[in-house]
Amino acid sequence: MPLRDEEIESATYIDRASILLPPGDNATVKAFALIVLNQPITDLNMLDRVWSNAAVKICADGGTNRLHAALDESTRSKYKPDFIAGDLDSLNADIRAYYEKELGVPVYYSPDQDSTDFGKCLLKLGELYPGERFPVVALGGTGGRVDQEFHSIHTLFVHEREAKEEDTADKKKREITLLSDDSLTFLVGPGTQKIYTPRSVLGPTCGIIPVSGPTVISTLGFTWDIEDWATSFGTQVSTSNAMEADEVVIKSDQTVLFTLEIRR
Repeated sequence: MPLRDEEIESATYIDRASILLPPGDNATVKAFALIVLNQPITDLNMLDRVWSNAAVKICADGGTNRLHAALDESTRSKYKPDFIAGDLDSLNADIRAYYEKELGVPVYYSPDQDSTDFGKCLLKLGELYPGERFPVVALGGTGGRVDQEFHSIHTLFVHEREAKEEDTADKKKREITLLSDDSLTFLVGPGTQKIYTPRSVLGPTCGIIPVSGPTVISTLGFTWDIEDWATSFGTQVSTSNAMEADEVVIKSDQTVLFTLEIRR
């Protein structure tokens, strides 16, 4: 059956796109932490926007090399991370010396081989800012090796599960968004969600991926809207759809992965 008006009016509102808007056009953006992962940085305009909008800037091990390589001497000191963390097996010695010795950036070593550098940065973020629950944007969270992409998606689920298991009063989970030069990607939970999708920076292409298993979804605001549509790997999956509005609605009975193209 189609989405009812009362479902749309009471939908949970999700805004993960304001991080991409120029400062001054993003009044609704929440303070967030940016983690630079070990993927090439080629879109300097995107880097500048998310860096300017971020409250905390972090480099994950080899992500420090990528940040250093993307910038020239005239701009490098402007992009000073608040800290660097990881097992430091990828961080070049001369680049570590530049950030640690010349710019005074703290570098934290963790030998734990049961977590990725992404996970180590999330852990250190919680240790250094214990009273905060910053949303996290992982630049380089998709792209590159497929196994690393799957681990980034796994990390989204880990933090969703941990939020449910936490013995705290607010049960507030840490929102994590994966960002690459091409895509903005995040989890959308069960129920009806209205999602901010400004077409000035996103689209048109998008996909809704049933990463939790067989799922039934309904949508509004897409070129090809669907109603009570069963989706799963091995049957049918909603990819290469397109957005027709600056807000779209997704209703699902399981958590899904929503991925949106970055507009060029």
